[in-house]
Amino acid sequence: MSKNNGRFEELIRELIDRVAGEIGLIIWDMRPKEELTDEEISILLRIEINEVRKALFALYELGLAEYRRKRDEDTGWIEYYWKMRYDRQKDVLRRELEKVKRKLEEKVQYEVENVHYMCENGCVKVRYEEAMELNFTCPRCGGTLEYLDVTNAVEKIKEEIKKIDELLAELQ
Repeated sequence: MSKNNGRFEELIRELIDRVAGEIGLIIWDMRPKEELTDEEISILLRIEINEVRKALFALYELGLAEYRRKRDEDTGWIEYYWKMRYDRQKDVLRRELEKVKRKLEEKVQYEVENVHYMCENGCVKVRYEEAMELNFTCPRCGGTLEYLDVTNAVEKIKEEIKKIDELLAELQ
């Protein structure tokens, strides 16, 4: 599995980048040994505190960060102490991969159960029933709606599902 640790690290970084952005990746890569407040992180990284908070809450939503609140005795303000949860990487990755897999399976089912027509100019893709109502004429450009063979697209989606299944098996 060690050869795949690099692949899993790459996938978790892609996920963080997509959800928490570049700042989320920077915070993740800090690998702090202890809890830090959002203000401390902001100062350390020289990044606006609102940007740091936004990224931290995105990491929290993913399950890769947690916080505890503590009232500052002097100011009365509530401070958030953040901790990255590196131990949850595989669980988060597994959950997200399963979510993508479900969406891909739904897409395959939809494509297989429906007949589609597409504008010869690529403007629209519609189901057969809608193409009939439109007299096989594109509502945008007036071009012809032609039968769309989704066989190759479905095969590609199934290949993606197979890759996800392989990753999920390795994550066990």
